[in-house]
Amino acid sequence: MDARTLNFKTIFGQERRHVVPLFQRPYVWERGAQLQPLWEDIRAVAERRLAGKSVRAHFLGAIVLDHVPKPTGHVEVRQVIDGQQRLTTIQILCEAFCDFCKQHGAVKHHQALLKLTRNDDPMSTDPDEQYKVWPTTVDQETFRAVMNCGSPIELRTLHDIEAGKARPDVPIADAYLYFYEAIGGWLNPETPGFEARLDGLFETLRECVRLVVIDLDPDDDAQVIFETLNARGTPLLPADLVKNFLFHRAQLAGEGIEGLYKKYWRHFDDDGYWREKRGRGHARRARIDTFLQHYLTVKLDDEVPVAHLYVAFREHAAARKAGEVLAEVRRYADVYKSFDDLEPGSREALFVERLAAMDLTTAYPLLLELLASYSAEKAQVRGILIDIESFLVRRMVCQLNTRGYNRLFIDLLTALGGESKTPRERVRSVLLATESDSGRWPSDEEVRQAWLNNPLYKGLVRKRSRMLLEAFECALRTGKTEKVTIDEKLTLEHLMPQDWTKHWPLLSGKDGDEEARGARDRLIHTFGNLTLLTKKLNPSVSNGPWPKKREQITKHSILRLNNALFDHDEWDERLIRKRGETLFKLFRDIWPRP
Repeated sequence: MDARTLNFKTIFGQERRHVVPLFQRPYVWERGAQLQPLWEDIRAVAERRLAGKSVRAHFLGAIVLDHVPKPTGHVEVRQVIDGQQRLTTIQILCEAFCDFCKQHGAVKHHQALLKLTRNDDPMSTDPDEQYKVWPTTVDQETFRAVMNCGSPIELRTLHDIEAGKARPDVPIADAYLYFYEAIGGWLNPETPGFEARLDGLFETLRECVRLVVIDLDPDDDAQVIFETLNARGTPLLPADLVKNFLFHRAQLAGEGIEGLYKKYWRHFDDDGYWREKRGRGHARRARIDTFLQHYLTVKLDDEVPVAHLYVAFREHAAARKAGEVLAEVRRYADVYKSFDDLEPGSREALFVERLAAMDLTTAYPLLLELLASYSAEKAQVRGILIDIESFLVRRMVCQLNTRGYNRLFIDLLTALGGESKTPRERVRSVLLATESDSGRWPSDEEVRQAWLNNPLYKGLVRKRSRMLLEAFECALRTGKTEKVTIDEKLTLEHLMPQDWTKHWPLLSGKDGDEEARGARDRLIHTFGNLTLLTKKLNPSVSNGPWPKKREQITKHSILRLNNALFDHDEWDERLIRKRGETLFKLFRDIWPRP
């Protein structure tokens, strides 16, 4: 390879296109993280020039270029292996400066800047060959608009951007608007010294901002070099490395990357769903990375840490055609995205909702494989979901640990791919295989004891308690019940309040009995004493006496879960236990154990 340090004049002074392959990620640089620091560095160099101080070149880093054969009648081309964010940003900055000069009558500067942003080959037949940099497919329309708009006003109109506002969802347009405003604010045509600042900025851009340009030889491995340099600028997602790897291999094999991209990958770039970050803290990551992690878990029957995702994917796909792998990834991706669009109330939708309430995404690879490979066996799939949900919910109520769940779901994936018996029988055999605390499927009696006696309100986070009560409400409805959709998050309410001493005396003669007080304090936190109310109704009944509370619930609540409360003139320990038993019978029916 040939590595040289070059300024903008040398890099962009030739009739040459720098083309970003369609399989690289879109433009992602942002104002605060990259654009503002870049502008401040360039401005600082220009200010030193104007002050007559010594000036050191400002280095932007490295770009890696690969030679592409030049057909007759076309401009010379370099394929951008690494550094496309820098090159695109530089061109946007130069275009903003060029348009500013035209708007303010700086004709010579405008014409000189055009030589840094436009090719002028009279033999070229493609109008897009005029651009020195040509971005990846999804950015081409916006880039073309930026290069042709002539002013921020026209670009804002095109993208419906209010004056003075940013549009981070259109990064290339937003970069142009940022640079135009920053350049205009610093040059300020209304103040003395404008011409000197104009010259200073132009010379700084042309001569003093430099890149290390690495031109690859035919024998150099472009993919290896791309991976080595991927940490520069905005860090690449593991999915970006996967994409580059697959399409680089497809290109080398002559598989027709344009068609493969449009059919199998473009939706990942076009649909913001895939780059939206989910999760909390260190586990927060883009959906596409999470999906690929689940996909690899399915394919490898093993845990794949996100830090090793790309290496694991490369090893998984090494012996297969890129097009074959892309088709498979797309098929599983469609299934993964369908988790958000399952038919409301279906067994599959309930399973996804309840997994979310329990924060158990470790089950997603198994769900992904069930819906991707066993969709024709609906009864088997739904049976498996019932069994897994029962296993998880029963363990949650008994407050057993979740540490072994990663390994458990790998074992379930392995069992799912077996040949003897039915898929549901194979999964059940794994769930029933151990009686230890780390992996047992709790029996009816174990769950009943925890349900009736443990203060689960304190032991479970609110969304999990709410999930249980919502499941009971759903189970209580029949074919004769009106279909009512509850579109708000209901809140948990204690029927006998936590602060019960004022309106809820203990049985006669026991007010001073510490044991009786302790028993009540535990009992009020069991599910026999919990219900669901709206956010507005809850505060109005919270600590009041039972007659007032019953009156308000009777008047306003339409939940089947609350109907039986209307018949009781009092509410005490006996009725809490009785309701607890009733709810446990519902629990046992919803989440049975063989």
